[in-house]
Amino acid sequence: MLTVQDISGVYVLPPTPCLPDAGGWDAVDSVDLDETARMTDWLIKPGVTGLGLFGTTGEGHSLLWTEKLRCAETVVEAAAGRVQIFGGVTALGTREVIHQMRGLRDVGVEGALVGLPLWQTPTVENAVGFFADLSAAVPDMAVMVYSNSWYFKFDFPLEFWSGLVDSAPTVIAAKVTHGFRNYREEVEATAGRINMIPGDPGIFIAWGLIGSAIDAVWSTQAALGPEPVVALLAAIRSGDAELVEEIIADFRAVPSYFPPGAMANRDHTDDFARYNTQVAKWRLNASGLIAAGPVRPPYTDLPESWKRQVELEVEGFAALRAKYTADAVEPAGLRD
Repeated sequence: MLTVQDISGVYVLPPTPCLPDAGGWDAVDSVDLDETARMTDWLIKPGVTGLGLFGTTGEGHSLLWTEKLRCAETVVEAAAGRVQIFGGVTALGTREVIHQMRGLRDVGVEGALVGLPLWQTPTVENAVGFFADLSAAVPDMAVMVYSNSWYFKFDFPLEFWSGLVDSAPTVIAAKVTHGFRNYREEVEATAGRINMIPGDPGIFIAWGLIGSAIDAVWSTQAALGPEPVVALLAAIRSGDAELVEEIIADFRAVPSYFPPGAMANRDHTDDFARYNTQVAKWRLNASGLIAAGPVRPPYTDLPESWKRQVELEVEGFAALRAKYTADAVEPAGLRD
């Protein structure tokens, strides 16, 4: 079983490739398994530590359970033990989450990426209790908390993290997406028990708060090619502040994939919360690196202004990737 000591390096959160003709509500077997296998191998080669499947960008909300299971089996086989694999199991209630955790564990997935149940607004007590129940029910599977304040109607306060340390021993990491206002205090409160992993673009904020204490990062943008993110983390680990700032400046030169103000409120009223999944598919298809396929319903709409912004990001990231790798145009292997 994975422990907090194993959490280190770059964790990429890729899309779940969809067959070209399987983007409708009537699809029952939508996952492009061949492209999934190619994507897995391609993402691993630049030196990432792990993959996070079936989150928001992985369309965990729109996949059938049977599709998740087959996709996970494909990724496990293609990865062949080279990286850690976390599978998203966010659902409406505890029993369904446990059912999915056990199913993914049984096909070789090492960890669960788990958000709070999506219905009522959680209290700290039932949020902590939820993760404590997961630890009791599946004691041999590591948990990464998906701490997204846009989707889970929760601010993830400091007492939540302290409660997990006391009550949920299998929680070993958090995909930090709830902001950085109390990040330093959260890192201190969870030290040695839960790795508070920053992601893009929060890595830049985390660097300013805890510096080279960062030992792991997550990234959705790295699905466009992990090399720049791998280089950034290597620089952070080295403690070479000048190099870190240079790489951060390179990242900041890449146009954002969302228009100004899209993350202003950090809650469900932001446009980011409306279009995150669609952006993930649009950017990968626009890049030509992964045949991500159509977006699965219901989250299929994306304004033209967002499409144009995403295409600018893809172009800028390609230039960034060219600086950090010798084979930046190598595709994952697109469908003929």
